[in-house]
Amino acid sequence: MSTWNFRAAPVVAALVMFLASCTSTPSGTTLASVGPKPEEQDITVAAIPATDLAALYLAQDEGLFAQQGLHVTIKKIPNSQSAIAAQLNGQVDITAGSYVPYISAQAGGARFRILAEASALRPNTRALVVTANSPITTIAGLVGKKIGVNGTNSIGTLLISALLQENGISPKKVDFVTDNKGFPAMPDQLQQGQWQAAFLAEPYVTIAAERYGDQELADPDQGATVNFPMDGYIATRAWAQRHPNTAAAFVRAIEEGQTIAATDSTAVRTAIGKADQLSPMVTAVIALPDFPIGPVDEKRIQREATVMLQFGTLSQQYAAEVDQGTLVKSMIAPAP
Repeated sequence: MSTWNFRAAPVVAALVMFLASCTSTPSGTTLASVGPKPEEQDITVAAIPATDLAALYLAQDEGLFAQQGLHVTIKKIPNSQSAIAAQLNGQVDITAGSYVPYISAQAGGARFRILAEASALRPNTRALVVTANSPITTIAGLVGKKIGVNGTNSIGTLLISALLQENGISPKKVDFVTDNKGFPAMPDQLQQGQWQAAFLAEPYVTIAAERYGDQELADPDQGATVNFPMDGYIATRAWAQRHPNTAAAFVRAIEEGQTIAATDSTAVRTAIGKADQLSPMVTAVIALPDFPIGPVDEKRIQREATVMLQFGTLSQQYAAEVDQGTLVKSMIAPAP
């Protein structure tokens, strides 16, 4: 079992060229030029609590949404699955979270559009953790044990299934248990013995280590899921078609937020600290994901569908759609 140590993720050293039409706010934030007036100015974005969505909070805090004529309400949710029904019923406009349940829903007949990418996996940004005094010291020790996840058929079950299979263990030999309150509640639940291990995202990996001395059993950023696409900003196809200007305005603001997140780790830590009410001790050492910049990369999302099929998170009945790339292609939004 590897011992958890607090270390900040390396600062992303990318330099990004901005459009000549950009302007600057008094605070120094560079903003994209404004497009047509949004059809709907007030929108609700449902978001899981994780560092992966830093661009969302940066766009809110830095006035990037306001610059685009949007008033955005961010609603915290425990997992992406809990928002899909509300989104299909029109109660939520956009969801910020894992691609996994959306790819599954798309295969099952729902129609979604990925508007923008949010994050990709990096070391220590997700972790399978156990308590400080756990007798489980290897992945093999998970056989017959309960593993807490924040959602059924989620990125957590996918990453852990891949990790198990690549270590010669069938995922059927563990019991995935969903915590309906999501990541914020899971460190406490693990300590209380609800499960023997838990899949956590930052900043909750660091919180679990700081609060209870929990240990990292495995980092899923390896093998088939190294640098894996994690979260994105997703709307229903119907909503995107009814509100093309609104969707485009949202994407412009998010892309500016992604640029800040990819180039300014201090801004990320500040935004996440404010959004999740974290102490400076936590925000100083949380590991940060990669924040992709630019249009949605179809090849990157295709990789997610392929791994879902490979490790059983997506049924083999959809193999042809995955192999031909038509499933993912149907989810990629046209450029705003």
